[in-house]
Amino acid sequence: MSDTEKALSWILKGGLLLTPLIVFIVTRSLFFPFITGKNFAFRILVEALGVIWLWAALYFPSFRLRASPLLWAALAFMAVMGLATAAAPDSYKAFWSDFERMEGYLGLLHLFLYFLMLGAVFRSERDWRLFFHVSLAASVLVALYAALQLAGLFTIHQGGTRVDATLGNATYLAAYLVFHLFFLVWFFLRADRRWLRIAYGLAFLFEIVILYFTATRGAIIGFLGGLAVLSALFALFGRAVRRRVALASLGIVVLIPLSFFLLRDTAIIKKSDLLVRFAAISPSETTTRARFTIWRMALEGWQERPILGWGQESFTYVFSRYYEPSLWRQEPWFDRAHNVFLDWLISGGILGLAAYLGMFAAAGWSLLRALRAGALDMTAFGVLASLLAAHSFQNVFVFDNLTSYVLFFGTLGYVHAVSVGAAGAEAPAAAVLPRRRRRAIAPGAAMGVMALGVAAWALVLWAANIKPIRAAHATLNALVILQAHPPAGRVDAAMAEFGRGITLGTFGTTELREQLAQASGPVVRDPALAPQDKMKFLEFATRELEEQRRAFPSDMRAKAFLATLYLAGGRVGDVIVMVNEALALNDRRPQFYFIAAEAYLNSNQLDQALAVLRRAYELDPAYPEARANLITVLILAGREDEAEEFRLSTNTSAEPRYAQALAQRGKWDRALAIWKEIVEHEPRSPENRANLGLAYAQVGRRTDAVRELREAARLQPSFAPQAEELIRQIQGGRPR
Repeated sequence: MSDTEKALSWILKGGLLLTPLIVFIVTRSLFFPFITGKNFAFRILVEALGVIWLWAALYFPSFRLRASPLLWAALAFMAVMGLATAAAPDSYKAFWSDFERMEGYLGLLHLFLYFLMLGAVFRSERDWRLFFHVSLAASVLVALYAALQLAGLFTIHQGGTRVDATLGNATYLAAYLVFHLFFLVWFFLRADRRWLRIAYGLAFLFEIVILYFTATRGAIIGFLGGLAVLSALFALFGRAVRRRVALASLGIVVLIPLSFFLLRDTAIIKKSDLLVRFAAISPSETTTRARFTIWRMALEGWQERPILGWGQESFTYVFSRYYEPSLWRQEPWFDRAHNVFLDWLISGGILGLAAYLGMFAAAGWSLLRALRAGALDMTAFGVLASLLAAHSFQNVFVFDNLTSYVLFFGTLGYVHAVSVGAAGAEAPAAAVLPRRRRRAIAPGAAMGVMALGVAAWALVLWAANIKPIRAAHATLNALVILQAHPPAGRVDAAMAEFGRGITLGTFGTTELREQLAQASGPVVRDPALAPQDKMKFLEFATRELEEQRRAFPSDMRAKAFLATLYLAGGRVGDVIVMVNEALALNDRRPQFYFIAAEAYLNSNQLDQALAVLRRAYELDPAYPEARANLITVLILAGREDEAEEFRLSTNTSAEPRYAQALAQRGKWDRALAIWKEIVEHEPRSPENRANLGLAYAQVGRRTDAVRELREAARLQPSFAPQAEELIRQIQGGRPR
């Protein structure tokens, strides 16, 4: 091997060994700091290494990838998803994705290139051991960060008790740990030194504890399922000692969920928030029912485009088109089916799902061939097969992200390398597939290809990375500016940042416009801002969302944001037009009926408001917000008796808005009754006590009013001065 070939080999290996460290990147200066930084770093690194690999492969045949069933399966998957992207209703988003996910076909291209380079560059078992150990070292540090979150030294980014480390999402952390737990089992079983076994064993125990504290049920189920497969394989094909251990392990794996199910109602389970989360698993649980509903919607959407699907990042269209009103208990917008297999069915149709499953099948076949050829021992075969099974099991309930994709394609890269004899546990030089003679490319042709490659790299670096990075920075910067004090110049500066990001014309434009629309509400309500600044910001946001609507006419999210902006601007007619456009796509979304009702209320069209609210209530009578809105508008329409009868018949609790609506109509006796009911249910709320006191004052019951105001001051001492002033006015004969 020449010096140049050696240098290229070390550069490529060194670059690829950096990829497991991307998990540590958190870019606070960019929007979605846990997503964008990792993805941009991975893409830039893979692109740079890709150019170097192209150069190496052109001049040195040893860097060229050899064929394998897994390589052909991955190529087929990329080809199908390329066609699905081209045929997608929104091919732009299918290719580019967005800041929150940063996947799309562009993301797949980078992962595929990563897989190709791993298979071509890492040529020995030593290379792969180093790669996996770098990843294992990174995982231990990530788990340590999570442990410090548990200790209260670092903040849990999502809030609550579910640790998320540097990934910013407990589910992402759990999927990341599942891979490494199987890697640790692999190296533990293969270690020939006691201290190594102790190190691997301690790391395994540490990471399994952190996996538990992610409280990610899908990942833990997947992990247990993978362990069951591993135990079954060793029980059937392992040596005598290992068979006994495997049978015991299989019994434990079965016993854990069974014991938990039997003890789910005991005190020890109920005292732990994390254990309660696992105990809640059942077909009737809210989250489980919602998943089943979403999966049904996904299947309905697939039937509309069965062959090539909707393209990546298109589940939002399916979700909007087939939305079920019962999903009011969940977040209003889903961009994933929370089931990887259904996600690929939506993204690539039946061909896309078949191609995705084909990679698993090819990996399994390659592992079996490598085992039979002696290129892989039973330990590696069992662990890798079980890891792929665990990943499949967890993917029934969750979805992939960059860190799990990197590990998945890294694992596939190793399987490919073993299958072609580039790496092996017992026979590093074994060739499962025949080696073909490699011929060098003519220098002139190589130089021409390299020139094109460098030019393409520069273009991709600018369009796919630098510009979107600037847009992500502009998004965050604009939001930070809006929180700045003093308010002078805040609106102009924020508008300039939003405008700068939008004019870059990247895949972040949709996100910029949505954040602009969401920021409009706080801006309009901010008492520190001048009216002309509020109107200027609102008009700017409205223009941008109108452009978004024109660019993506089937995007229901854009319609919702635009309708809200029209509402803030008092453009009732435009609100109704936008609501009707959305309802033409799916007339089962209560959200749009609520927007229309507010528009009708603002224009004093109470009958129309009642009509749309009745429709929202009929979609799902269990929806509390639908009932509350209808009751409130019935009161405002002067139909208090009907409102109260409806409230009692539906067992709807009293709410402050009912009392406020009654007060608005001067019905203080009834408002007082509502406030008394509210305080009865929430006696320690100082705000409710104060409102009850004011209601007493309005009906002339001064002693009761003073008592409630003093109780409010006791519950919230900072309210005491204001309470004393109100008491002074009441005792002096005001307010009435």
